[in-house]
Amino acid sequence: QEGNQGDEFPELYKWFYKVYELLLSKYTIYFSKTLFLDNNKRALKSTTAALVDHRTKLIEFYKKSKAASVSLILNISSMERPFQGHGCKLPSEQAYRFTTKTPDSLSSSYSSYDRDVTERHGYKDKFEVIFHHGREETLDETVKSDVVYIFSDVVHKNSKPYLYDHSKNRTYFLSLFDVNVFLAVLYNTRKAEKDGEVVKFLEEFRNSMNVSKV
Repeated sequence: QEGNQGDEFPELYKWFYKVYELLLSKYTIYFSKTLFLDNNKRALKSTTAALVDHRTKLIEFYKKSKAASVSLILNISSMERPFQGHGCKLPSEQAYRFTTKTPDSLSSSYSSYDRDVTERHGYKDKFEVIFHHGREETLDETVKSDVVYIFSDVVHKNSKPYLYDHSKNRTYFLSLFDVNVFLAVLYNTRKAEKDGEVVKFLEEFRNSMNVSKV
């Protein structure tokens, strides 16, 4: 079907291109550790100028809401090939994958906060942080362990994607929007489960990442 008179492209083409831009915006944040290296920033800025800047949105929300950290976490347990870090890997760099044991799937695990330290450490290693912004350069390993166990409870026990830890005076918010990726927002203070500012941002971010509005 042709577009309106005077349009350069048909409507269907423009719709597909809009979907393409939204998907490109989504995957840009997934590969931000590689894409936003200092030597890439200038080229990236011109390439992604028209895209939704999820990275900046997360950083601005972190500052505005005074969060301790915001992180995107990847569940690598169900990946066909072992996770080998960020960026594109040449086949030669993946050669050892045939001798590397793929982690057990989440379906074979269950969540319990009284597990021993060794087992908790092994479960935590089935997740990789693909984006992080906070007071520390990386997500603390103890915090990461807590976060992935909350995630497991949400997935396997239908628990709320929210937890306030009285002993640590720490609040966790999770937002699940992709098969293997979720957002974790932490506060070093008590936050209500239905905190308006946080809930609104998580909903908007999830909808944007789901490409639910085209």
